[in-house]
Parts: sequence; structure tokens; C-alpha cells
Amino acid sequence: MKLKINKQPTIWIIEQIKLLAPRRKIEILDFASGNGRNSIHLVEKNRNITAIDKDSMKLVKYDHFEHINTICFDLETDQNWPLKEKYYDIIIVVNYLYRPKVKKILNLLKDGGYLFYETFSVGNEKYGSPKNPNFLLKDRELINLFGKKNEILNYFNGKVVEEKLSIKQRCLIKKTS
Repeated sequence: MKLKINKQPTIWIIEQIKLLAPRRKIEILDFASGNGRNSIHLVEKNRNITAIDKDSMKLVKYDHFEHINTICFDLETDQNWPLKEKYYDIIIVVNYLYRPKVKKILNLLKDGGYLFYETFSVGNEKYGSPKNPNFLLKDRELINLFGKKNEILNYFNGKVVEEKLSIKQRCLIKKTS
């Protein structure tokens, strides 16, 4: 059953996962998954997807998908995340930034696993929300956060036209340690 999704999937992520994802069973975490624009497009029998978000109404949209497990949880609380460490082959983070815990995301990824991170960057305030600097990545911030002990496979910072023009940073990281 296909449900209507408000936004199109992040094509950059979907296409690269098709290239990277092996035929064997893999575990994918869609971090702050929202309405499922990426999770729903990635559903296949050899992919188990965990979608975590604080909005239980959004998570209901996943109920008809056999290979999507949901967790309703506010990722910005002081509580420990209800996620398994070193468990996921792929983690997706789109349009989400919470700096106090951002480095902890790598703890959830298996060695050799991939982190796809895309969110708004400084300069986006000219084109729309978010405008708050707390939600805008600084220049090369994803490389500085994740690149010291891991392999940066792809990096981009600039204008993106999806539903509207925005400034985003994209980074594909392979966990090496």
C-alpha cells in the first residue's frame, strides 16, 4: 500500500544507497524520520528500517509497512536513546541538527557503515527557514565533526533546489573506527 508523502525523498541519499547497499539484509536507521519521505522509498525485503521521531502522529504513517519499525522518542531529552549501539549499517539524518548529541550518532553505526547527513547550512536564512544559527551548519562543520576518524566519501555545501531554493550541507561518511 502506497501512502501519500508530503515531500519527495532525498534523491541524493536514495540513489547512493542503491549503489552501496548490498543484497544481504541490512539495518537502516532514519533519524528524526518525520513523515517518512526517505524510509518509505527505501523499503525492500532485505532492508529493515528503524524510523525514530518524537511525533507519534507521523509514525502512524508507517503502520502498513512490514519492514519499518518505529520508535516514538524525543532525541533532544537527557534520556539515553533507545537505539542499539554499533547496530546499523546505514544511518540517514535529513533536516535535523541537535549539536549537543550529534557526535553520538556514530556510536549507533557499525564499523564500515555509512552515515548520510544532510541539513541546512549558513546562508539558508536568505531563502527561508530555518534562520536560527542553532539549526544551521557552519562551513565544513560535518567534515569537522565526523572526518577526523572516518572516511568522507562525499561532501557538498551550497544551493539545492528541491521544493524551494535552500543552502544545505551534505556529507556521506564511512565509519572506519
